[in-house]
Amino acid sequence: MKILHITTHLNKGGITSYLFSLATGLKAKGHAVIIASSGGQSQEEFVKSGIKCIFIPIYTKKEISPSVLFSYLALRRFLSEEKIDVIHAHTRVTQVLAVSLSRKFRIPLVTTCHGFFKSRWHRRVFPCWGDKTIAISSQVKNHLINDFKVKREDVYLIHNGINPDKFKRHSLEEIEELKKEASLPKNCIIVGSVARFSTVKGLEYFIKALPLVAREYNNAMFLLVGYGAEETSLKQIAKDLKIEDKIVFFNPIKDSYKYLPVMDIFVMPSIQEGLGLSILEAQAQGIPVIASRVGGIPDIIEDNVTGILVESKNSGEIAAAILKLIKDKNLAAAIKDHAYERTVSDFSLEKMVEKTESVYKEIVHAV
Repeated sequence: MKILHITTHLNKGGITSYLFSLATGLKAKGHAVIIASSGGQSQEEFVKSGIKCIFIPIYTKKEISPSVLFSYLALRRFLSEEKIDVIHAHTRVTQVLAVSLSRKFRIPLVTTCHGFFKSRWHRRVFPCWGDKTIAISSQVKNHLINDFKVKREDVYLIHNGINPDKFKRHSLEEIEELKKEASLPKNCIIVGSVARFSTVKGLEYFIKALPLVAREYNNAMFLLVGYGAEETSLKQIAKDLKIEDKIVFFNPIKDSYKYLPVMDIFVMPSIQEGLGLSILEAQAQGIPVIASRVGGIPDIIEDNVTGILVESKNSGEIAAAILKLIKDKNLAAAIKDHAYERTVSDFSLEKMVEKTESVYKEIVHAV
């Protein structure tokens, strides 16, 4: 099959990571994969992997925008020349764009819902979910069915998948080198997170947990790997708490997961989360995870078995969970082992690609 994926951009983030895994997995199975987007930091990685990328001026969050019209005109020309079997859209804006193209050229359309939408009137009146919709967690699936009245039979639950082979155990020398790159001191307890610096990730509550941890472990350090609009605000919170010397903000150009091995504990304090790809990456790296009991995270974490769940916006609970894992080495080791086993068995890239491919085949054969 020839599959056209449409996304807003290819900057670092969960959707881009998901799309890279899916696109390369589909290519490995013999499909032709094309990505239409406004480009971004990660586009070179797609191109190096043999994925064709085409530019459309779709870098907007507005569903009614000249960018959508101009992108429609660009893709209308492209689809007039190319035989595409399936269109797959990955954001709300590109869903609107893709529905118009799907109807114009009578090409089957799949959309992936990566999170939660506010139930605004225009989203209910103009749903734009396509022929079939993929939900990345059971909570997202219920959200589509209950809040947007998408037919249950048209929603497929397909969890994000990762390739555990890219996560390896590192030697002490390699870990010390990574610490040096991230400007981390030796002989400290490192509690980290990999996330976009935005309010929805709840990182301010993570930072506010540090003074509570430092009371018992003065050698505890927090590492925040990522980038985003809230970085200045988060640094100000650390400064106000007089703990800026105990927090490292690190913005790698690519491969954020590369710095997971330096972490003793991983925290995902999200206020809202579709599933939590970085949680799976941390578990594949063998790091015990603490995460908020929100969205699709309980699909990944069984409390005190494959991780520890805490209430969102609760720095006290985050601190207590961190201290629990620091003190109870046996619990931390058991959580690491159980989480790794479940990640490999239930959240593999191979499963994600195969299930998505089966959705494509179903709608193509139905035409």
